[in-house]
Amino acid sequence: MKIKKLEIKGYKNLKVSLEHKSDAIALIGNNGSGKSNLLEALSIIFKNLYADENSTPFDYTIEYVNSANQHIKIEKKSSQLNYFVDDETHISIKDYLPKKVIAIYSGEEDRLWRKCFEPFYLNFVKDINKSAREGIMSYNQTPKMLYLNKYYWHLSLLSLLLSDNEENQKFVKEVLSITKVNKIKFDFNKSNYQEYKKSLVLDFIDKIDNKSEYTLTQFKKIVDDNGFSVDDVYKYLYLAYSPKDSKIVNDIKIKFNDHLSIESLSEGEKKLLLLKSAFEFAEQEDSLFVLDEPDAHIHINNKDKITAILDPYKTNRQIVITTHSPTVTKAIENEELFMMDDGEIIERREQKIIENLTGEFWNKHQQSTFLSSDKKLILLVEGKHDKIHIRTAFEKLSGEFNSLDFDIYSLGGEGKIAPFMIGLYEANLKNDITYVAIYDNDGAGNSTLNKAGFDKEVDNCGYRKLKEDKIKHNHFFATKLIKPKDFTEDCTIETMYEPSKYQEAYKEAMDKTLPYFSNKSIDKINKEIKDASKNILAEKSKTFDVEDFKNFRPLFSLLTKIIADNKSAKEETTLETVNFKNAKGYFNSEDETLKLLSGSRINKDFTAATKQSYKDSRTELVTSLQHSVDGDEIVINQDYTFDSPSGAAKFVNGGNRNGWTSWKCEDGESLKEKYKNE
Repeated sequence: MKIKKLEIKGYKNLKVSLEHKSDAIALIGNNGSGKSNLLEALSIIFKNLYADENSTPFDYTIEYVNSANQHIKIEKKSSQLNYFVDDETHISIKDYLPKKVIAIYSGEEDRLWRKCFEPFYLNFVKDINKSAREGIMSYNQTPKMLYLNKYYWHLSLLSLLLSDNEENQKFVKEVLSITKVNKIKFDFNKSNYQEYKKSLVLDFIDKIDNKSEYTLTQFKKIVDDNGFSVDDVYKYLYLAYSPKDSKIVNDIKIKFNDHLSIESLSEGEKKLLLLKSAFEFAEQEDSLFVLDEPDAHIHINNKDKITAILDPYKTNRQIVITTHSPTVTKAIENEELFMMDDGEIIERREQKIIENLTGEFWNKHQQSTFLSSDKKLILLVEGKHDKIHIRTAFEKLSGEFNSLDFDIYSLGGEGKIAPFMIGLYEANLKNDITYVAIYDNDGAGNSTLNKAGFDKEVDNCGYRKLKEDKIKHNHFFATKLIKPKDFTEDCTIETMYEPSKYQEAYKEAMDKTLPYFSNKSIDKINKEIKDASKNILAEKSKTFDVEDFKNFRPLFSLLTKIIADNKSAKEETTLETVNFKNAKGYFNSEDETLKLLSGSRINKDFTAATKQSYKDSRTELVTSLQHSVDGDEIVINQDYTFDSPSGAAKFVNGGNRNGWTSWKCEDGESLKEKYKNE
């Protein structure tokens, strides 16, 4: 199956609208962005569809194409479920659902299991136990909702070892480093056999339980001689091992490389093992695989192996993966990658803009972090060490600057900051944020600052603004590092500390480099020592005392001043106080938004011609806002910004209204008269 369209609204923070054409869906975003919620929502949708239950607690639309090239559409609105196959209405959708929904997770977090897969699994086991009590063991298929985690490592490894597939053998040798299999040992629970009549699962167990220990060759011969495939082995052992109270196989143990076992593999290797075997044996085409951060806790050198495993299986399975890893996202095709923030998919337009502005020096994870930032102040610095030291200093001194809050990004060089700022302005992207560039106070920083399109400093204010001929917005600024008192040399981020701190780092770097001078130029040695000392200082700064950061205080004071100076300036130049009925707001002439102010009163009832869809959406918005009811009016007790004056007027009026004529400025003019007739 291939998902083509997905809309989910009303589950936790999700407001997802996704259209998709490529072979996989990769979701990237910060914690809380909604990535895991989307996987949960998908799992809930199909869990209820498999069970033929209309109990999904949110509205959704999902469209996908199966291997028969049939276009399936399922939509739930309120309590109504509608099914379509090739645009024709169907009463039942069971024959067109994915063969399975398979979640693969090998970590300790079990939220996805508990919420979505465990109830389905318990019903599955209940059916098995019921069959056992009745003496009819008829189950021969794994559950429709299949959750694979660390309990299936041994089964996964055994299946891969049995496979003759060249790629599987290569995976075992090169990724898991297994060159020799010593023995395979089973713990059979024969006391449960008598409860069951003949079945495919029991037939398989009967063939292998003559002894409890095998060599790989011996076990493979039994499998081959009896006509079982590796897929059969995977499936039957899963069924024999899974039922908590009716296991036929209690455990599987594999010894390899003379003295090693599954427990000897690293966490990363075990995760890769689980992924590989699930894609190979759990199910093939027309199945949905959901992977919640499979890269978590995997060493960076192994992260690219995740995408290497996924690639061969993407064409005939729908894979949905969430990730934090820049290494993983770098290996994913752009059309497969979707950035999430606060439950929504970030527009492709925004992704493309940032990708064009940053080029090679920001990976997709950094782009996503920037786009999903909710901070109103963003600092742009030259290098990674500037970012580390300013962030560390603020963590130590934040109690002294309670009004200050920011995100900070490294642009990879002083020459890239101003073009990035200008690009943001020209794209009209995130234009409600204040940006401050911080340059080194040295020759390169001063030269770049003078040539980068910034105005001269006015009235010794300590900062500059992008030139008016370059930019009309007043929220793009630049400053230099403020030199420590009595310091007269070039000032970079390392010299913001007392000299002894850098001296200690430099000495440690020297000591580490001294044994390795052979066959190196002086320039190369100097560079290695310099780089090492900077890295050491950045790491050790995290343990410094508060007063070690005293020279950063003037910088944070200046940032506070920039925000204060230009907040008042912006409000004076762009905000217009407006009134309509018993409501009051601020109109922003730059982006034409209108902020409805707390205390505004809106009509409780709707106008006669108002459509039901708007009534529902307005009621939903009112419910989400702090409000109270006073007779025929609703009092809105918090600020809320509308995209247009008309949107705000319609909200106040309870039906259609032209906001450009309804909202009046304090001088009596309408917004249309003041801003549209110029």
